[in-house]
Amino acid sequence: MKNTGASTPAVDSIDRWTGLSNLSRYLLENNAVQDLSEKTARSVFEILDLDYCQVATLEKNGHYYYRAIAQKESCGIFFQANAPVSQLGEKTFHEIAFSEPALRPFYMNEAFIPEECMACSGTFDTQIWLVPLKANGKHLGFLVLGKSQKSKAIQSLIESTHLVDLIAGQFSNALYRVHLNEKLSETTKDIVQALMKALAARDLESSNHSQHMAELSHQLAIKMGCTEEESLDIYLAALLHDIGKIGVEDEILHKPGPLTAEEWEKMRQHPQIGARIIQGMTQLDEVAPLILEHHERMNGSGYPSGLKGEQISFGARLIAVVDSFMAMIEERKYRTRKNFGEALDELKRNKDILFDSTVVDSFVEMIQSGDVNYL
Repeated sequence: MKNTGASTPAVDSIDRWTGLSNLSRYLLENNAVQDLSEKTARSVFEILDLDYCQVATLEKNGHYYYRAIAQKESCGIFFQANAPVSQLGEKTFHEIAFSEPALRPFYMNEAFIPEECMACSGTFDTQIWLVPLKANGKHLGFLVLGKSQKSKAIQSLIESTHLVDLIAGQFSNALYRVHLNEKLSETTKDIVQALMKALAARDLESSNHSQHMAELSHQLAIKMGCTEEESLDIYLAALLHDIGKIGVEDEILHKPGPLTAEEWEKMRQHPQIGARIIQGMTQLDEVAPLILEHHERMNGSGYPSGLKGEQISFGARLIAVVDSFMAMIEERKYRTRKNFGEALDELKRNKDILFDSTVVDSFVEMIQSGDVNYL
């Protein structure tokens, strides 16, 4: 993180975005709350040049606990990792969680008495920010940021850019993913993780694409009124939708240019291969059909079965929209990426032709609202 040369705004900016990129990769690849919390606290502490950064998570028992603390030696914060937050701290956290925007830094100014500042941060420092963590409507905890001496530059960086929002959003999604995984049986979780590792070993690009798709598909499912069980099935199907590529030849999977007609025919077998891999696995019975149908299209032009309209399961119709959008905005070896506006226009042009119009409308609304943290 530190430069060997003189510090300039440009160099500082490069260091910050490098730190953010490293943190983003870590948050996608790890599934332990403690590890995620420690990495986030340390990274935010360094990226924002703070005197301390703490992670406080809201646990199943309804109480907050300090998961991780990164601080300068001079701070002397007395909190210990995994220690419970005091009653006054919880009261302050609760008030801010339900009165202030999620993911936005909230400045604890003179309106708070010193005891409240101490209860939340462990210090009477001059500048303290609380950042509510939230994903898919679920409050998850707080980032607590602090600076011992007033700094207009740091205050501007925290409050006037979207850097903190972005970090808080990505960390919230990582925590939420862990909560989702906890709802699966240990056996199923191990199977899913093993399959994702196998896919990453064959095709890292598909693995990363699937991780982002799963988060986005799950958020859209919730927005469209799916039950918790249905939303989890859609999340898992999106996560595993390309698992059948394990059965596609390397020469085709890693070809740097467009595929021939014969190669496309082989590539189009991946939904059937994926569904066969998943069929019969514990807690994944409802997931296999979504994987099988995710390339079907409303007008019957999709594959492998040429299904039309409501012959295609709702979850597969939803995943098809998210998959197509992500494919358009991601850089590929054989074509340039589209921007968000171009990709959304393409979805809208194909409503009731390739894509379910109600899914497209909800997805466009969700993206344009800005309430998405994984893009």
